[in-house]
Amino acid sequence: MSRVDISVIVPIYNCEAFIEPLFSSLLAQDNVSFEIIAVNDGSTDGSLVKLNEIGKSATNLIIVSQENKGLSEARNTGIRHADGKWIAFVDGDDWLEKDTLSTWLGKVEEQRLDLLIGNGFQFNENPGQEIKEPIQTKQPWGEVISGDEWIIRSVKHNEWRHFAWLQLIRRDIISVNNLSFIPNMMHEDILWTANLALVAKRVGFCEKMSYGYRVGNTHSITKSSSVEKISRRANSYIDIMQGLISLAAQNKDNVALNKALTRHANRESRHLFGLLRKKISSPAIRQQLARKFISTGIGGNLFKGMRTFNDFWYSLRFYFTVYLYSKKK
Repeated sequence: MSRVDISVIVPIYNCEAFIEPLFSSLLAQDNVSFEIIAVNDGSTDGSLVKLNEIGKSATNLIIVSQENKGLSEARNTGIRHADGKWIAFVDGDDWLEKDTLSTWLGKVEEQRLDLLIGNGFQFNENPGQEIKEPIQTKQPWGEVISGDEWIIRSVKHNEWRHFAWLQLIRRDIISVNNLSFIPNMMHEDILWTANLALVAKRVGFCEKMSYGYRVGNTHSITKSSSVEKISRRANSYIDIMQGLISLAAQNKDNVALNKALTRHANRESRHLFGLLRKKISSPAIRQQLARKFISTGIGGNLFKGMRTFNDFWYSLRFYFTVYLYSKKK
């Protein structure tokens, strides 16, 4: 296939019920040259059958099958197969307005961007009929800024939406900087977006709500009550916090950026705190997670991410509670 404008990477894992509406919206994209790379990540339902059926008529659909490796590895596989100048990620149960890709492409070409941050809305069943509320409202619409500045501003306004599916990325930014999603990590978009922003010199923004994010999927891994999956989420948050603190240390000469990354690590700790207190009932698992966090040595850094008395009080509660969990039998 000749070089296309955009490679749309779609990880598929047991998405049989959502494939038809998603691919109908993708194949309806107009005024843009694009390929769809569907990575079947070891689906055990009828997802692959549906993909193959769509592929009979969709000449721009590339289907790649692999054993189940998780979302990060599926996206990495898609990147390796991509031929487009730009990369976009779409989740297997979502939906796009028909002019999403052409609108985003127009922005990146007009403004000579490395990275475009789009906008979207949440929906349950029918994205065309439900009331739409924007996922983002505080982005610097109309401006072009550096990735460093985007992190600083977004953290300041408490709206750093690190969703890979709201990004259109120049592919050579990914290849030159060896960017990839961390295998086996949940909430992998956080460190992906942080590392991407740190190498993006020109970041632009599209305010139009064109990406539909499905929230009614009860099979989503983040909605799972499985002890194993909740433990994986907690472990991932510890790794993410450690990663953000490491990036902050690497950027210590940029005081504002260093503070923003540290502050965001503090915010991510709240997700870990919630899982430890409300979702994990096993004292042994809580102890294991608490000890892992303490062993990272980043506890003191979280205090550096404070701005208010409430931040200080939260950080104190968090660290004291984690310390107690680490001691309980």
